[in-house]
Amino acid sequence: MSLIAAATLPFALRHTHRGPAHPCSRGAGRTRLPVGPLAVMFLAMVAVGAVFGSVQTAVTVYADTIGSPGASGLVYAEFGIGSALAGAVCTWLPQRFSLRARYVSGAALLCAGMLVLFAGARLVSLPAAVAPAGFTVAPYMISLYALTERLAPAERATVAMTVLCAGGPLGTAGGQAVSGGLAQTHGVAGALLVALLVAAGALLLALWWLVADRGHVLTSRGAEPQGVTAHSA
Repeated sequence: MSLIAAATLPFALRHTHRGPAHPCSRGAGRTRLPVGPLAVMFLAMVAVGAVFGSVQTAVTVYADTIGSPGASGLVYAEFGIGSALAGAVCTWLPQRFSLRARYVSGAALLCAGMLVLFAGARLVSLPAAVAPAGFTVAPYMISLYALTERLAPAERATVAMTVLCAGGPLGTAGGQAVSGGLAQTHGVAGALLVALLVAAGALLLALWWLVADRGHVLTSRGAEPQGVTAHSA
């Protein structure tokens, strides 16, 4: 985790305060990224990574417990397949469903999914609980990418996406480290508890952002999907 932070953060900090290298565009050179909203998106992506890391740890521990280590890949595949299918379904969401609403509802859905996973693994079985929990990840992740693309000025969108994506592996490493420690003493439940707590934190972050950003414009180019529709039309 330390190596990932050392490799990504200096790059992000260096380019956050620099404009594009176009000598003919002096105004663009003074354009800065909105640090506050971008920090929220970064932390939200860290949470996604931590969920992935802790679930992966839980699946590995489960496979070892049943004496079939090779089954971990199949069980974890359920998580990925569910997320991929949910991502495809997101393309049919109505245009009036704003990105703000998608972000907060996605965080709530992720928290509910991790609760189902935590309880289902204890009451039924981990493979049975992983399948529905996987459907709750992609809607949240997609809202983060969409909001980050919207909050950054057009000429800084690539840098903003780089900062956002850096949070994923950082969170995965942290989630694996913490859940691995708990799994040694509490087994699968200990690892899944990390996923649940992280998802709850992501929901609190989303709710805090919704209140803090009330009455303000999140992005310089519009944060609502209607703006995308009008542009594409």
